[in-house]
Amino acid sequence: MYKVVFIGPFYTGFFINSSSLIDKGYTNIQKSLITHFHQNNEEGWFIENDDKGGVLWDVEFSSVYGGTPMVPPSLIGKNFDCNDKSIMFEGVKFNIIRILLFFHDYGAGTFRVKAEVNLTREFEVKAYREMVERFSAQLCDLLNPIIQDDTTDLKNVLQENEIPIDSYEKISEELKLKSLDYLPIRSCLWYHRIFIFETNKNSPITQEDYNHYKDVLFSSQMEGPRNCSLNEYAQVYPSFNFSLFLYDKNNRPKDIRLNRIVEIAEYYYAATSLLDTILFNAFARFKRRRERPPKIKELEVELESLKSLSDQLELFLLTLKDSIINLSPSSVIMWRNIDKEWYYTPMLETLREKSQLLTTEVNEKLEELTQKRSETLNKFVKIFTLVAIIGPLLEVYSIAQDLNLFEIILSNLPLFLGITLPILGIIVIIIIYYIKKFTKY
Repeated sequence: MYKVVFIGPFYTGFFINSSSLIDKGYTNIQKSLITHFHQNNEEGWFIENDDKGGVLWDVEFSSVYGGTPMVPPSLIGKNFDCNDKSIMFEGVKFNIIRILLFFHDYGAGTFRVKAEVNLTREFEVKAYREMVERFSAQLCDLLNPIIQDDTTDLKNVLQENEIPIDSYEKISEELKLKSLDYLPIRSCLWYHRIFIFETNKNSPITQEDYNHYKDVLFSSQMEGPRNCSLNEYAQVYPSFNFSLFLYDKNNRPKDIRLNRIVEIAEYYYAATSLLDTILFNAFARFKRRRERPPKIKELEVELESLKSLSDQLELFLLTLKDSIINLSPSSVIMWRNIDKEWYYTPMLETLREKSQLLTTEVNEKLEELTQKRSETLNKFVKIFTLVAIIGPLLEVYSIAQDLNLFEIILSNLPLFLGITLPILGIIVIIIIYYIKKFTKY
């Protein structure tokens, strides 16, 4: 009987306004959500920081070595005990022990499936890895309905509790119609498999022990994956698509949170990919050729949208940095190895560059809006100036009536018309020009 943990991300279809949660008290919001679920007799929902081991078998942020981040590791979680759930695959029985879902702010969540694999025949380590990899696809039928239902339940509760959320399902549909990067929502995106092997020798884990199990790993580094354990009785190798946790059963270390570190990495990787795709789509939309000059209201809407996206990115990058700073020592080492294996830093740098471009775009939109408002104000000034001219003309008309000037003009009409018609024509042309120019906008 061997243990395997399947971990991966999914897209929820909506962003939660982190700034609003922080302003209202993040933990207060979490507790109100839990209370809502409990009042409706919906069991299994939990908050990570409130749990001391009853639900999770490894919780990174309960470590005495780590700090407390400004935003909790997840908004809320859902726990499923599946002791009676088993799947037969290629003659091998996979017992599904537990399923955990973690929901986060930035449009993504993660799942964790703990399974015990009952081997009734001998396998080479490489063949065992390949079988587990093929089995991963079988989990979709089990996981996707759960993700679909619980994500929908959470969204409804957030709306009932007036928690600000922004849906990106419309963007997903637009990308699908354009045959671009489609954002599948509320379904498993991919799987990362963690192989767990126990030894019973009551002594430190050696290179020979690692050599026996290393075929479960793929690595994107030339020198191979790195042992990230600070404990001689364990070896931990976060790697590409697969990870290995090898430990002495009698001396299992308490500070290794490989499952949780992989989940955190999966969340930030998926969220970064999501934000990058949405940014690209936003730039394409705002940079498109306009069929006509934009109106002030259109510019205001675009500017507000850009500023909101820019603020989300800044807080996301800050939250990521804060989460890493507060990891325990062994977890920092695991994070660095995952960073190298998954090429996460270059991906994050690209997002930062797009964030800077977005800031530039916001400034350009603000300048365009300011100019547009200034032009409109100038037009109003000119119109009021023309209106101001009409007043004196009416006074002149009144004086002319009092002095019987109209009779004098009629008696000398040819001379009067020769003088006044050109002047009046010029005035009328100027008035018509400015009226047409103003009504155009």
